[in-house]
Amino acid sequence: MHKLFVEQEFLTIKKADFVQDVLTLEDFKYAFSLVTSRAWESSRGVSMIPFADFANHSDLSETIVLSNEEEQLSEVIADYSYAPGDEVLIRYGKFSNARLLLDFGFTLPCNKYEQVQVELSIPHEGNLRQLKLELLSRHKMLILKDVNGLSSSENSFALKEINDLAEEAAENDGRLARRPLKDKSREIEAHQFLQSKINEIIEEYNASIKSLELPATLCMVGKHDLRRQMAQCLLIGELRVLKSAALWLENYCATLFKV
Repeated sequence: MHKLFVEQEFLTIKKADFVQDVLTLEDFKYAFSLVTSRAWESSRGVSMIPFADFANHSDLSETIVLSNEEEQLSEVIADYSYAPGDEVLIRYGKFSNARLLLDFGFTLPCNKYEQVQVELSIPHEGNLRQLKLELLSRHKMLILKDVNGLSSSENSFALKEINDLAEEAAENDGRLARRPLKDKSREIEAHQFLQSKINEIIEEYNASIKSLELPATLCMVGKHDLRRQMAQCLLIGELRVLKSAALWLENYCATLFKV
């Protein structure tokens, strides 16, 4: 999405007569990343704040940039007293490594705000696809991938089951496992399904991380090696979140079995 947005911005600017022959897409990408990685966003758009760019980001810092648009002022209040020569750190925001890498060009070895998005699809050929999409949208949940193979005779039963689950979720806040469903077997089945999908993603992450490893005897220093290290850092952080989620699901299912 970010790449598409930049390309669309370039096409919009490209229409201007004075840049048609002097600005390429690669030039625009470089200029765009140069500005956005140092600029600050507000309701009025993107702007530069003097000296704010001198401070590096830390997920452990409680120092943030405060802005007053009416007075056109920005200030930074340190979260502790700095000694002469100390590195001044601020927090750009509660950003994951994916966001930091995309917007600022760096990653953190152990980011406390790390997160990962798990994407599952709903088959287009399913008769209940639209109902599921509406249900998920209503409860602000990720799209879940349903099982295939429902025959026409099973559709009425499945429709009732989905409506029952929707009604039950509406009685709560809709979040995962806030309160076990009345049908414990369906609750366990749903969580085991999600756990199996996360375990599949974990295997993919392990393979990707392994492919980025270099032999111990090979030492590379340069732009490509730095990019490889940041990619590893990103994947390792997201893998940590996936493993934590898989373990939680496993323990939750084990608890339901005992009830």
